[in-house]
Amino acid sequence: MKYFKLIIDDSNDNDVVVHCEDTLGFEQYELKEGNYLENWSDNITFYYNLRDGNRFTDYLANNWGWFIVSEKLKRLINTIGEGVQFLPVNVVDFESKTRIEDDEYFVANVLEVVDALNLENSDYSVMDIDGEKIYSVRKYAVSEEKINNKNIFKLKGDEIPFFVSETFKQLVEGSNITGCDFLEIRSIL
Repeated sequence: MKYFKLIIDDSNDNDVVVHCEDTLGFEQYELKEGNYLENWSDNITFYYNLRDGNRFTDYLANNWGWFIVSEKLKRLINTIGEGVQFLPVNVVDFESKTRIEDDEYFVANVLEVVDALNLENSDYSVMDIDGEKIYSVRKYAVSEEKINNKNIFKLKGDEIPFFVSETFKQLVEGSNITGCDFLEIRSIL
């Protein structure tokens, strides 16, 4: 099976980009660890300015790098039965302070972390910071059997990017989901 790094489609200059100034105590990388969050606040608010863009996408670009999804993309993810926690956020017009009414948005907290990074076939560098090895991967390779048929996941040791299966990609493209782009990675049997 093919696998892809899920990235923001930034090819449309009209796409809305949202900004959050106060995450109410949540750290930027807290959502990258694959842990279920018990104490999420429904008051976390992202702001947009229609002068900067007026096209709301299903995967919403934001200053925190979080996986913010529309109700439509949330439903699609739920159809494949994956381990994703959906945390509601408010999306509000910066000037009028009115909440977007057409769609609800959620931070998709991907809980599936698999130990499938295949360093032998990846292109990467290693930095030693205070005795800890930090890997910077330029081109990913994964061991397919360790993914265990997951459709959306993170890689153990490099939990920031999201990865998806060809099945997920086809569902997104067939459902006209906006804001998603895919970078194919190497899959080793």
